Amino acid sequence: MIRAFLGVIEQHEDKLLTGKNRDRIHDGKLDKLTMTAIKVRPGYSRRLTVPHDFKVQFPKISQNEMTECRQTAVALTESYLKLKRKKGWNASRPTSTNSSRRIPRWLFYQRFKLIEKKTSVSRWWLDIRDALDSAPEKRFRHDRLSIPLKISPFHLNQINKGEVKAVQIFTDRKRKWWVIIAVRVAIIDSQQSGLPVAILGIDLGIEKTACSTLLTPEKTKETRYFVQREKIKVIKKYDRLVADLQREMHTRRNNGLSSDRVFERLRRIHSKRENVAREYDRVLVRQILDYISELS
Repeated sequence: MIRAFLGVIEQHEDKLLTGKNRDRIHDGKLDKLTMTAIKVRPGYSRRLTVPHDFKVQFPKISQNEMTECRQTAVALTESYLKLKRKKGWNASRPTSTNSSRRIPRWLFYQRFKLIEKKTSVSRWWLDIRDALDSAPEKRFRHDRLSIPLKISPFHLNQINKGEVKAVQIFTDRKRKWWVIIAVRVAIIDSQQSGLPVAILGIDLGIEKTACSTLLTPEKTKETRYFVQREKIKVIKKYDRLVADLQREMHTRRNNGLSSDRVFERLRRIHSKRENVAREYDRVLVRQILDYISELS
């Protein structure tokens, strides 16, 4: 459907362009080309026929999903128009792509939920409204799709900074599935004047991840500890696994046995440990930056 919208936009581009620089698409005019309107509010006229009736062409899709596809196509076209206006930018039309994969649309908050469950499969799940069968059957209760997500502490920290507004699901060239989550964050101007000069000293630790001390010309104003108990627990678990595998590898080598499989497991666990440490460090940096912003 997104590709169909892109084709209609390209065919009727002169009629749909709007804005001072003519780099935006008029949503209302695109609606009049693609979507009939039988049930309308008082004061509005009905549209019984349109040049490109997408309700007939795509009978299984709901009107809300049709709107999401239209907005995705409009966003792709407006991005192309803005790139085209840049001097020397050789931008290609969204319809010129040779990829056979579907273009993912944005799903808005009314049609999905992020749910936390205590299951062995996954802690976080994406619950999506599935209107593929309910729309043609005229059912008001839609089916649901539950998708397990692999969310790192860094991602959770970013999600908790604002309000989740939309998600997008797609696959990459290796057929691996990804979810993009759009979060609306309120930006607050915290600049103040007349505050005293101060220095924040930060020291890294082991049991306590970091310690910060705020120093002013008069005295030490504030000391704060940053503790990541979950990181310590996970890192210790991997350290124990590494020690056991290293002991097994040395034993096998001393006995003249092959240790290739043990070495491969050891290499994978080293990589997992580094990834875990890196994710928690990114969360720590974000916490420290937020703390510095609060102090300033």
